[in-house]
This record gives sequence, structure tokens and C-alpha cells, in this order.
Amino acid sequence: MIAKLTVVAFLVAGSLTGWPAAGAGHSSPIKGDSQVHPQTPGNCPSNSEPDAVLAQASEALRASRFHDAATILQPLAAKNCDPRISLLLAAALEGQGDLLAATTELRRAHGLWPSNSSIASSLAREYLAAGDQEDAAKALTHFRVSSKTPEQEMRMAVVIYLASHQLLLAQSVAAVAYKTYPSVQTLLLFANTLQMQGRYPDVIRLLGAQRAAYTGSPQFLVTLAESEYDASTYEAARNDLKNALTLDPGLYQAHYLMGNVLFKLNDADEAAAEYHKAIDLAPSQPRAWFQLALLLRTQHGGNGEREALAQTLAVDEHYGPAQCEMGRMLLDEHHPAEAVSHLTEAIQDNPRFEKAWFLLARAYAQLGEHDKSEQAARRLSVIRKESQVPMGGRMSDFPGENQP
Repeated sequence: MIAKLTVVAFLVAGSLTGWPAAGAGHSSPIKGDSQVHPQTPGNCPSNSEPDAVLAQASEALRASRFHDAATILQPLAAKNCDPRISLLLAAALEGQGDLLAATTELRRAHGLWPSNSSIASSLAREYLAAGDQEDAAKALTHFRVSSKTPEQEMRMAVVIYLASHQLLLAQSVAAVAYKTYPSVQTLLLFANTLQMQGRYPDVIRLLGAQRAAYTGSPQFLVTLAESEYDASTYEAARNDLKNALTLDPGLYQAHYLMGNVLFKLNDADEAAAEYHKAIDLAPSQPRAWFQLALLLRTQHGGNGEREALAQTLAVDEHYGPAQCEMGRMLLDEHHPAEAVSHLTEAIQDNPRFEKAWFLLARAYAQLGEHDKSEQAARRLSVIRKESQVPMGGRMSDFPGENQP
């Protein structure tokens, strides 16, 4: 199988045999970045040689001959003449399984051509895959999106901006992606950036206008149902989820969300059944266990809640909502010291977790540690004030509302 970076490289490079000469103008997404680097004047070959090397290396990559491709590309990459060479070299190195060398080559190329969006997005993807969200976001410092930016680069930028909580940047790139490459995938990418901002009325309007075009997409229906759930229109959400599950009965997200909807509609038995289906489909996801715990808290005197919370934390010990709920339970049982341990864990996962700070203030008060209780209460007050700052934009800012 071709490595992930190799796929990115092919999407960026296009048909290499027909690629414009380096620095030939704006028809290339690399634009002016492929010109000779000022540190190496006179070392760069004529435009025809990089194109020939790229074509030869491209054929080797397509045949999964990664070592051959790297051997072809390395001499020219060392001359710092063309960012496309470095991009494909990184793909070849990743194809060989040398992720460190691939990242090193991308980092070197990014230093030479910091405004090259193809290299920036590929480097950012490598950082994100390694769990380094901060460096992934830094790699996109000079990333600029336009109608000529490849769709995959836009999608990667949105993922990274969301991961680094740069929600408005994610929204702006996703809007361009949907306008430039209209499809159900880019529409849902755009909708997800709005959902992350809590703008569910805007999502309902945006997706509602496209219902006729994409009603055969289960992911479309689930995304719409999620915002309908947030808007407390539970019957509408249930209908869309039923249709989604008819199209794809094995969709974890649909079963999980259906459990939430049925919970709100006071159908506890069916809600629990949906949570168990979600757990069976995705046992490594903690949130279905957590929602089941919340349901059990309201049913049968809370029997089974502690066990469900324990299962949640067995799946993910850092899952903040479960740590917070376990802290609340212990606090109600007059075990404040144990509660503090769980609540502190919840806050480490999410320093802006209002409920956890509120409960932590109570726990310290029960322990008689009034200074710590007042500190937690003050921190809660600051977070609440900051959370009142409005976010978002206007529906008139949205592209493609009337696109087919």
C-alpha cells in the first residue's frame, strides 16, 4: 500500500509529466516557491531536469519502489531548487518506513519554502500524527488558502486548526473548501467547524438547504441530527437517525446519538440498547459508556452507574467527564478527599471545565481547606466570564448556500 504522504504527494503534484516548469507561473500550486533558492545560485539545473526527475520518481512511487524513488530524488533535493522534489522525497522516505527522515526532509524544505502550502500541510500532518498539535499548528503559520489550493491540503488544515482550537481559522478554510470543491464531504467539513462553535441553528439552516441533494448520505443525516439534538428538536433528530441507520446499520455515531435522543425522549430502555450497540461497534470509545452511566444514574436508583463509569475510565483513564462524574458521586457520598483526586484529573484534561471547578470548590470546603476552595471558586468565576464572549459569524458569510 502506498504511504499516506505518498498519496498527498501525488495529489499535490498531479500528473508530473505535464507539470509546468519550476517557477513558470501561477498555474502551479507551488507558485514562486520553486525558484532557485538564493543560497545556491548557479547550482540548479534547467527546468526540464526537475520535471524529468519528478516523472521518473513518480513512476517508482506508483510501483511502490520507494528506495529507487529516494535514490533518484536525493541528489536534486540537496540543491534546494524545487520544493516538489523534497515533497516526493519525503513521500519516498515514509514509504520505506523511515518516518523520522521523512519529517526531517519536510522540516528542512519548510525552512527553505515556508509559504509552500503543500510542504506546510504535509509537515503539519506528520506532527499531528505524532500527537504534536502545537508544532502542527506552527507549521501552518504561513499557510494561505485560495481557490487553487488542493482540496486535501484544505481538509488537513481544517483538521489541524480544529485540533489546536483555532475554530475561526478552521471555519474560514472549510468555507473555501466547500465553495471550491462542493461535495457532501466538504459540506460536512464546513458544518463541523460551525458545530464546534456551538452554532447549531446555522448548521441546521446550512444542511437543511441541501437535504434533497444529500439525503442518501448517512453521514449527512447524522451531522444534521446532531445539530437538531443540540436545538432540542428531538423528534426531527430521531427521524434523521432512523434514516441514517437504514442506510448504514453499523454506524457507531448514529447509534450513540440515537441513545442520546431516546434518553431525552424518556425512552430509557431503548436508549440503553442503543448505547450498548455503540459500545459493541466501537469498544475503544469512552463516551457511550459514560452516557450509559448518566442514564443509569436516573434509572433504578442509580444502580450500575459506578460500574459504567469504571468501564469508561478503563477505556480512557483521562476521560474528563467521567472523572468529574466520579468526583460528584464521591462528594455526595461524603468522600471529599477521593473526590478531589478525580476532579483534579478532570481539570487537567480540560482546564476550563466549569462543573469540575464548581465541585472542586465544594470538595475543598468539605475538607476545611477554605483557601483552596476560594481559589477554585475564583477560577470558576473567571472561566464563566470568559465563556460569555460571543463567537461565530453571519449566515451571509457562508458560501454556496444555494449550490446544488
